[in-house]
Amino acid sequence: MKSYFGIIEIVKINNKQTVFAKNKTDVEFIELKESNIRFVHYPDCQQLIIWLTYPGREYGNMRLINNSKKIVGEWPVADKLSGSIQILWDTLDIAPGQYSNEIDGNNGAQHFIDMEKFEEGVVLKKNQPDTIVKEDKEKSSVPIQYRDGFENIIENEDLTLREKVNKNLTRRFFRHIEYVGNFRAGTIIYIDDEIRKEFYHEMGGGNCMFYIDIPKEE
Repeated sequence: MKSYFGIIEIVKINNKQTVFAKNKTDVEFIELKESNIRFVHYPDCQQLIIWLTYPGREYGNMRLINNSKKIVGEWPVADKLSGSIQILWDTLDIAPGQYSNEIDGNNGAQHFIDMEKFEEGVVLKKNQPDTIVKEDKEKSSVPIQYRDGFENIIENEDLTLREKVNKNLTRRFFRHIEYVGNFRAGTIIYIDDEIRKEFYHEMGGGNCMFYIDIPKEE
């Protein structure tokens, strides 16, 4: 699979005004808005995060359509769910261009997300600082080392803080739980960056409806 590392910009969001049907009672349709969508971009990976306005089970398929009205890909919404309402979409395989992402509700309701994928290296004007200072790449690529009067290296607090923030952001957007099996029995998988832990679960009996087998720390 070829990867395209350019950023994605959300251009416009539209919704088909209708209602979702639940337990034979019509529920007012809640629109998908800009605040429901976030694009996360790192040098070697990227992800489009969509927080649906209803549980994922109330949706059908989602489609990616290019500027020529051709369907590039189509998937069940359930295949991209992480949890009950959050869609996590690895967008590295989307080539540069203009697209529309259509998300179908089970009874005909739809969300439409118009977006554009840019070539790698393109920086949107609104994301650029007002003042741009050109630096020598060879000099700027090496962090400055500060030393005290005895030539001991002084820790760079900015780099330490930046590294901590980057780690926290990675955990915030990629930490999640996956389920394998069904309610009767299966595995719950906790994923946090490079950590992957599996826990067996099964239906209980008597006063125990459901249990998860969590081993001792050692």
